[in-house]
Amino acid sequence: MGKYRRILALVASDSDSAAVAQRAVQLSRFYGATLALATVIDSAPHLKSNMAAVFVADETRQAKVRDMRCKLEQMMAEIGCDGGCEIIIGCGSEQDVVSELTCSWRPDLVLVGSRARHGLEQNNERTAYDVLTVQYSRLSFPGRMINALAAAL
Repeated sequence: MGKYRRILALVASDSDSAAVAQRAVQLSRFYGATLALATVIDSAPHLKSNMAAVFVADETRQAKVRDMRCKLEQMMAEIGCDGGCEIIIGCGSEQDVVSELTCSWRPDLVLVGSRARHGLEQNNERTAYDVLTVQYSRLSFPGRMINALAAAL
């Protein structure tokens, strides 16, 4: 039995998500750990041009949850982890959802992207878990140009 038994990967809708999910799958397989992939959908009021607050309707929120679940399931299938993890989608403020999730799910390890907002730094009720920041390195424009020129030569 490995050091980590419960691994939680917090993903956002950015380029780091696939890297975070892939690393979480690798670690869960290595340690034989239970894996959960979690994301937060903001349910804050949206403003129209007349600046009147309009709350997201329940149907719209449900549609966002279904859409996000499909995207996460597709991402996990591309990584090669079909049905091998629990997918958790929280609605609300990121800080509240992450705090509640880390307290209720009780992970041993939490993975986050290097550029994603995740609310862990504001979690005052932090339990005993390690945090791993996954770096997604995309070459800069000059770096991509050099690689393209080198490949052409």
